[in-house]
Amino acid sequence: MDKKKQKHEIIAEYLVGDTTTRKLAKKYGYGHATISRWVMSHQKKIKQQPLSYSKSVLESQQAMLSTVEELQEALRLSRLKIDLLEAMIDISDEQFGTEIRKKAGARQS
Repeated sequence: MDKKKQKHEIIAEYLVGDTTTRKLAKKYGYGHATISRWVMSHQKKIKQQPLSYSKSVLESQQAMLSTVEELQEALRLSRLKIDLLEAMIDISDEQFGTEIRKKAGARQS
């Protein structure tokens, strides 16, 4: 793996927040101070980035939020459809005296 790519991977892994610089240092074979320096340098660069970087990050976050909202709406509609179908089965069973739903583990003929 290219050292530059590995450096970015280590920084990203640290920024996710699941680990410490010491654990990363042990995992990748670097000193924890080196990794701390990389992270601080990366954070400093982000703060100095022009607004266009922040705008692009904000736009991607908004796009993800709209996608999440669309998926939540699709899930809500699917659940509503399932509830309606189950109600139809219940009504059908009641009116015709049948059991449409099969019991779990029933043998098929």
